[in-house]
Amino acid sequence: MAASTRPLTLGEILDRTVLLYRRNFLLFAGISFLPSAIYVLVSGVASIYFSSQMPLVPQAAPPNMQAMLALGLFAVVFLLVGLPLLLIVLAVALSALNYAAFQRNRGDSTTVRAAYAYGFRHFWRHVGILFLQFLFAGVLPGAIFAVALFVLTMLTALIATTAGKAFAVLGGLLIVVLGIAVFVVCVWIWLRFCLAYPASATEEKKAWASLQRSAQLSKGSRGRIFVMYLMVAIMTVVAYYVLTLPVDIALKLTIYKSMDAGAILTRPPILLQVVNLFVNCLERTFVLPIYSIALLLFYNDQRTRQEGYDIELLMANAGWSQLPAAQAMPPAPEPAPALDPAPPEIAPLQAEPVHPASEGTDA
Repeated sequence: MAASTRPLTLGEILDRTVLLYRRNFLLFAGISFLPSAIYVLVSGVASIYFSSQMPLVPQAAPPNMQAMLALGLFAVVFLLVGLPLLLIVLAVALSALNYAAFQRNRGDSTTVRAAYAYGFRHFWRHVGILFLQFLFAGVLPGAIFAVALFVLTMLTALIATTAGKAFAVLGGLLIVVLGIAVFVVCVWIWLRFCLAYPASATEEKKAWASLQRSAQLSKGSRGRIFVMYLMVAIMTVVAYYVLTLPVDIALKLTIYKSMDAGAILTRPPILLQVVNLFVNCLERTFVLPIYSIALLLFYNDQRTRQEGYDIELLMANAGWSQLPAAQAMPPAPEPAPALDPAPPEIAPLQAEPVHPASEGTDA
């Protein structure tokens, strides 16, 4: 599929995303299946373990210290091992997906193996990109929000004892407004750096240079990218519930007919969790390539709008790495030096013949 050589609208980008995905479905699904399975496996084990251990922690005092200690230890292990593993798997998957999307968008062939070979060949670069994205768009704003929340909570508790409940309500509203503001900042930062992977796969840039490139290219198109994220997220949620609700209802009416709804929500059976995790794996397998393809097309579109990337693509299709040099013309012959005009030749004066006077005339 040849890359576009003109600026595209949001609808055209989404149409090309669907077209490119449909024509290369097995390639993109094959790349995203393994990371989706690892993600579901790690998160599923954590979810099943927590749901099985929570009933062991009684609500009344004294608490079960052994169960609480086991939960705390498992949480620490998950934070130190599980989350970095998920980060690494996602980084390699995004690298492979962006490489495959770049190759297929310009009409070159590739395979799942070649895509992952590229991802592992540039392993640290792409892990660094994802780490910096989460650091700037999640960790730092979250830490600032946590500190501000602690300060506001303490001030509200101290002043509410003297000012009454009205100030407590005002403090609660300030916390809500602060949370919304931090969320908006996180989204804006993520949109600013969301084109880093396409920039790295296309221009072979390092992690920090890719983020800078993304910040430059995403100007003027962050609203369109946000709409794309929103549309794909809504589609994902709808697809998940369309796939899981019939299965959940069937299990509730057959195997778990004796359990009430509250018990299923608080302590879901293992079979129900396994089914939901399987559906989640399929959902992530089918949805993850959409983001990568769409972001690559946004990257190409922004380069076309800002840098004339369409001309570069036309040159590449013509087999030129740069504009052909103009052919040297042979030098024009030097004009002959101008000669002074020769003076005109003057004919010699000839004497007029003298005729003798005829007879009978006066002299």
